[in-house]
Amino acid sequence: MAVAAALLLGVIVVIGSDDGEPARDVRLLSGAAWLTSSKVGQVTLLDGSNVEVAAQVQVAPAGNSLEVAQQGSTAYAVDQTAGTVRRVDGGTFDLSAPQSPIPDAAAGLTAVPSRDVVYTVDKRRGMLAYTDPKNLVPRGDAVTFAAGTATIDGNGTLWAIDARTGDLSHVREGKLSIRRQVAQPGNSELVMVNGRPVVVDIAGRKAISIDSDTGRPADPIELPIGGTETVQVSGSRHDDRLYVVLSRGLLNVCDLAAGDCGKAISLSEGNAFGPAVESGNQVFVPDYTTGQVWIIDMQRSRVIAKPTVLTPGVRFELLVRDGVVFYNDTNSERAGVIQLDGTVINAAKYDATNPARGLNGSVTPSEPPRQTGSSQAVPPSRGASVVPSQVARQTSVGQVPPGQPDVPDLTDLPTPLASGSSSPRPSSVASDPPSTSSTPPPTPAEPRLEITMSTTTPTANQTVTLRVNNLNGDQPVSAQWTFGDGGTGGGTTTTHQWTTAGSYLITVTATLPDGRQAPTSVNVNVSAVPTVRLAVSIPGGGGSVSGGGINCPSTCSVDLQPHTQVTLTAQPDATHQLGNWGGACAGSSGASCDVTVDTAKNVTYTFESRPVPQATLTIASPTGGRILIGGGGACPSTCSVTRNAGTPIQLTAEPANDRTFTSWGGACAGQGATCSLTMTGQQSVSATFTLIDPPVITKLECGSLGRGTFQCELATTPAQVQVRWVVDGVAVPDENDSKFMTHRCGSDNQASITVTVTNARASVSRDSGSRCETGS
Repeated sequence: MAVAAALLLGVIVVIGSDDGEPARDVRLLSGAAWLTSSKVGQVTLLDGSNVEVAAQVQVAPAGNSLEVAQQGSTAYAVDQTAGTVRRVDGGTFDLSAPQSPIPDAAAGLTAVPSRDVVYTVDKRRGMLAYTDPKNLVPRGDAVTFAAGTATIDGNGTLWAIDARTGDLSHVREGKLSIRRQVAQPGNSELVMVNGRPVVVDIAGRKAISIDSDTGRPADPIELPIGGTETVQVSGSRHDDRLYVVLSRGLLNVCDLAAGDCGKAISLSEGNAFGPAVESGNQVFVPDYTTGQVWIIDMQRSRVIAKPTVLTPGVRFELLVRDGVVFYNDTNSERAGVIQLDGTVINAAKYDATNPARGLNGSVTPSEPPRQTGSSQAVPPSRGASVVPSQVARQTSVGQVPPGQPDVPDLTDLPTPLASGSSSPRPSSVASDPPSTSSTPPPTPAEPRLEITMSTTTPTANQTVTLRVNNLNGDQPVSAQWTFGDGGTGGGTTTTHQWTTAGSYLITVTATLPDGRQAPTSVNVNVSAVPTVRLAVSIPGGGGSVSGGGINCPSTCSVDLQPHTQVTLTAQPDATHQLGNWGGACAGSSGASCDVTVDTAKNVTYTFESRPVPQATLTIASPTGGRILIGGGGACPSTCSVTRNAGTPIQLTAEPANDRTFTSWGGACAGQGATCSLTMTGQQSVSATFTLIDPPVITKLECGSLGRGTFQCELATTPAQVQVRWVVDGVAVPDENDSKFMTHRCGSDNQASITVTVTNARASVSRDSGSRCETGS
């Protein structure tokens, strides 16, 4: 079955590929997921249909912290210890060489694959690199980005919330936009709900839906979060539901469309929970305290199962692929599938006694480029660079590392091989003493170091990539940096941000392959954070434009940080109406315009003069009657009235025969059947007519009134009906009261009575009989 699963995956890749290029939108119909095993440095493809291992790939040294991102059948393995990313092909399981798109990234490194690019994000420091989805080579230098949760929507737009500032960033078609202070600074998360981003402002206790097209935030929804409790948030993929797991033992379900967070399902108070995942109409919540998974039926809002998947106290992953729910212990071989009824099918990702058994490809992962400390060196990009590298050049002469003699000890040099020899002498044979006439090895060239910076004119809080090169001899294998502001770094390539403007001395000490060390330094001037100006003008006046610090005509320009996204809103005065946007907002429709201020931009708005004031009254076409319009006309024939503003108008509700007038809606609400209005602006009116009830005979009693005479009493609902009496087949004249009928019996002192009750809705009849008294 494992072989069959692998073959199936191969077929999917072939169908979805073209000319050797990676498939752009592969779907694993069998529900297969790549799972990490940090303990042994592997990722495993587990087929959810048969719960068997389809592939097992060594991607990192054992013990390194791993994370995996999946795009179709392809995996991107992130080594958060080494700061590298590798690609595992979903069809062949071939493993790419490790790349370090963001120098010095480690625990904060994550990968977010899209169709045409893999975004690598350092969510700890706030950096972003665009990398090729096949070889993971960076496309230019890393740039400053939001430090926090990052995710991607169905259109390929990358979203991230910076928990430090509450700023929301998004990248669409390579363009960065930042909307400032969407959430309170301090603690916020970003999740996808039904394909759109939602900011969960934990500090502010609210959820904010974001328009995927404009980046505009909607009105916030209050969340039932306590002041100090731990919160785990996630979203439904197919419904407008936000799942909030609270440490006090509750799963809160927020219906974002309805703005309601009232649904709550009880869990165990005080346990440690993970974020919920969804499959179908069931929600799965991992309980790390007990090693169980809570399964909740959302239709019935109750827990239907609590299967145990791991031993208590183990923090494990829950993830869903094509409706299949997987659990994974990243620090052991244990994993498996949880079925919707709570059945657990366990699987071993690798042989715990021999983790190398069954590996696809090479057992030992390729070593990434080395750097000192935990960082990894990144080779210079050969592709187009967003910011061309600039050189701050400072050379230095190499020096011998401290503690080593100034002159090499020639007795420690290896004995040269004789001509044609293929191997050194055996170690058991003593080496001949060096001849006094031997020629010493050539003196290594003095190194000349050069510091290369992605920009030599950085600004405060701008991420700068630095690299040290040797212009005379072998390249350095490691380096230690100081940046003049108390910060340090490691590796021949590194990054740094200076938080304040000023002049700083950058110093690097590089280690060469032969162990020698050489220092060099350079000064850099860091300028203040740049600003760009947004200017608004309103030719001819007629209203105001506000938003993002603009409140024109009083404040018509503002200086903003680059890439700031603002929403401008036009508001006409009493004598004008909405007109047209111009400048940077040209082409926008409606009262609002979203503009990203990446450079200085000008916006204009031209209001249109309001015509002679008119008022329109719209009448909803009624059912079961009509509305008579004062001055002529009736709806449903005429259901829209336009007259000069301030003109009085009278409406009369006229029900059909089988209806009664119930109430007005809109501008006539609360008035009787005749409504009086003053025409003003845009008004609407509706009338409700209710069907009358069909007649029901609730009482028919007939009895003798004496010799030869009887009487019948009738009761009906409703009271307003037409009554027809028939005695012994002959209609009774109308001189009787409709609800009381008196008549004589026939010769046999008996009478057969039929009464028929009618209204506009229906007609109903009932039969009865009566006997008259006899005698004189």
